[in-house]
Amino acid sequence: MRAGDTSAAMTSLRAHARAPSVRGGTSFLLTLIIAVATVMGLSRVRASTEILELGAEITELTSEQSRLLELQRRLGAERAYLRHPDRIEEVARGELGMIPVSPELVQQIRVVDRGSEP
Repeated sequence: MRAGDTSAAMTSLRAHARAPSVRGGTSFLLTLIIAVATVMGLSRVRASTEILELGAEITELTSEQSRLLELQRRLGAERAYLRHPDRIEEVARGELGMIPVSPELVQQIRVVDRGSEP
């Protein structure tokens, strides 16, 4: 072999040796980019799913709150009706057989403090 041929062969070997590493680096880089894009896509889908679930929960809780507020309003009205003096008198007379007490039936009770007596 001639000296020029050896130099040309060495240059060719070096170029050939670099080619697989460039191809290997390119495919590693491409795989890395695809993996990162996949992870980003999956995390975005997960976040969107969580947002939709939270939205559904908010809707459900809002309707429950409305139902409970309506129930509270109705119970307040019923309480006011049941506590009204006319209603109490009606139940006392009709269901319990009670009558208003006349002043002459009222007796005075005197409390004696026994701690001060000897």
